[in-house]
Amino acid sequence: MKKVILALAFLFTLNVMFVSCRETNKETESTTEETSEVQKEVENTAEEALKEAEEIEKEAEKAVKEAGEEVESTLDKAVKKDNKETETEGGEQTS
Repeated sequence: MKKVILALAFLFTLNVMFVSCRETNKETESTTEETSEVQKEVENTAEEALKEAEEIEKEAEKAVKEAGEEVESTLDKAVKKDNKETETEGGEQTS
């Protein structure tokens, strides 16, 4: 009687183990598919972010260049104005 009970317990254990492994394999496959989909989405998002960053960088470079040109223009105007004032003051003092 003891051998029969132990044999049944052993068979039950094997049955649970194989069923559990089969379910785990199905879960693993679905998890792998989901992981692949998420990975593709992340890659696409990263590519889009990179493109946007490049566009922002170009815009920033353009803005800096325009600001530099404006500063140079303003500085040139100020220098010319100062030179004219200096010439005018110099001409008045010599007379």
